[in-house]
Amino acid sequence: MSSKKIKEHLLLSCEQQIMQKYSIVQDKIKSIVASLDDDTKSSAGDKHQTTRAMLQLDREQAGERLVEIEKTLETLHKINLTKTATHAHLGSLVTTNNGLFFLSISLGVVTHQKTLYYCIGLQTPIGKLLFGKKEGDTFCFRKTTYTIKTIE
Repeated sequence: MSSKKIKEHLLLSCEQQIMQKYSIVQDKIKSIVASLDDDTKSSAGDKHQTTRAMLQLDREQAGERLVEIEKTLETLHKINLTKTATHAHLGSLVTTNNGLFFLSISLGVVTHQKTLYYCIGLQTPIGKLLFGKKEGDTFCFRKTTYTIKTIE
């Protein structure tokens, strides 16, 4: 299978997983808003105020998570799979002697046709080490030396 098809699959997998998280957080926000509306109908008192404050805090945290997810989606949308370069960049598929890396977002391992690919963000420690490297370059990560075989 061509590297372009592999990258398309990996990008789609990343988008699907992030959209799933997005949907879960949106549902949580809807649930919190509904609870706040229901709680408004409850009786007043300390218990009522504590419950409302906790729901508001949950709402704020879910909102912050939603913003993080939206930023992650923005990063995914910046990936240009047709861009070719001699140096590792956002959207590169980097083959090393110790693994295959898709420079995208921090998602972890994605399996495609029984092959493991590490989807990593540029802001991660290993992403920072990979960014800008070219074929034949080496780098050390957690006492392991990696040699870059190909960048696609």
